[in-house]
Amino acid sequence: MMLWLAIPLTALLYLLVKKLSRRYKSPLMNTIMLPALAIIALLLLTGQDPADYQAGTRPLTLLLELAVVSFALPLYQQAAKIRQRRWPIVLCCSLSALISVGTTLVIGGMMQAEPRLLASITTKSITTPLAMSVSQTMGGIPAIAAGLVIIVGMMGAIIGFPLLKWAGIHNPEAQGLAMGASAHAIGTGAAVDAGPVQGAFASLAMVVCGIATACWPRRCFICTFG
Repeated sequence: MMLWLAIPLTALLYLLVKKLSRRYKSPLMNTIMLPALAIIALLLLTGQDPADYQAGTRPLTLLLELAVVSFALPLYQQAAKIRQRRWPIVLCCSLSALISVGTTLVIGGMMQAEPRLLASITTKSITTPLAMSVSQTMGGIPAIAAGLVIIVGMMGAIIGFPLLKWAGIHNPEAQGLAMGASAHAIGTGAAVDAGPVQGAFASLAMVVCGIATACWPRRCFICTFG
């Protein structure tokens, strides 16, 4: 049954949360988190096989892979601003990737985490396909990498903008870079909703940080564990 209800159920929950988010301006009204929690609860209560749901949403997954290309539109619209600030952007995103990987290795090392686990969590701030691929090349567990990426993205989408405003960061370009660098595609989606400038710089940060993180973790990992 879940195989055939997967797409209608997903679409209905998304539209319902989207409508609620317009009425109740709260970061907790997240169109990814709430539908995901509702579907998990439904699967647990009914005893349905999650594999059936995954198979049923396969068409949506294929469309999602194509939809990522739409992030190029805000980049094109803000191309002039991006060209003017290209070197500060590259520097900020590279440092962001280095800090993300470095702090993970340092904290994980202090907690005596296994190298395999560290290899799975150092890619927490880049988009899921890259995180899974990079963690696997370092001997990590792709499933853990993917799950952590989703959790980090949801947290960024929920608390990212409130935290930036609380810290006094109101520049839309800085907000976009921060969201894309820390919360990858999910945070970029929230940045697009916030404004075209935030969306463009978040898209750019997501790409640059993905490339930088694909380079940094392996080098840092080898330096740390040989």
